Amino acid sequence: MNHIQKIQKTVIAAVIALGASTCVHAQFSLPSVGAVKNLVGGGSGASATDLTGQQDSLVRGYVAANKEVLNANALMAEALGLKSDAAASAATASSLTEGATKDALEESNKAVAASTNAVAAELAKQPVLDANSKALYSKGLLTLASGVTKFVGVGKNVGTMGSNLKSAPVTQLPKLQSAAYVVSNFPGSMGNVSDALKNAVAFAQSQDIPVPADATAALSAL
Repeated sequence: MNHIQKIQKTVIAAVIALGASTCVHAQFSLPSVGAVKNLVGGGSGASATDLTGQQDSLVRGYVAANKEVLNANALMAEALGLKSDAAASAATASSLTEGATKDALEESNKAVAASTNAVAAELAKQPVLDANSKALYSKGLLTLASGVTKFVGVGKNVGTMGSNLKSAPVTQLPKLQSAAYVVSNFPGSMGNVSDALKNAVAFAQSQDIPVPADATAALSAL
């Protein structure tokens, strides 16, 4: 399989995932793919320059959302006594850049999943937190809500980019790997961070930890 064929395979996977992301749009009350296309003017006929600009915007938003979730996990992990996990999440968040490549995006997704799982596993033990840890946890909860809100924003552009990938010239595909990665992985990412927020809020409520208004608002939007 040559390089172009590999890229085509990635894009095909992204386009297939676009159908799944449409379901995510419905689940989280995001605009439909058609509505987003009308709003942004996406779809067939996008020039190479348009596609590059759309990719940059999409990746920038996705990276910002992942950074926010990683920072949230760092705060909550520290509140829960998971010092090494907190340090790892903070370091990964700091290393993410707006112009992330497909490989960098993949690594950041793995880090988000690992840190989210570590926090969830500790929450399942129902630890008792002191006042300082509760305050730190509440701060992490607020940051996580911000991350979820950023993911919702990314979702509004995923449908447009997925549609444009279907009509992109073959010669442009090697330059659109990051966009294809975001489109194909968005449904899973959106679902994971949403579940993490629900889980984090439920723990806070069970421990009499103040739930920030922004976290409540983010939950209501899901």
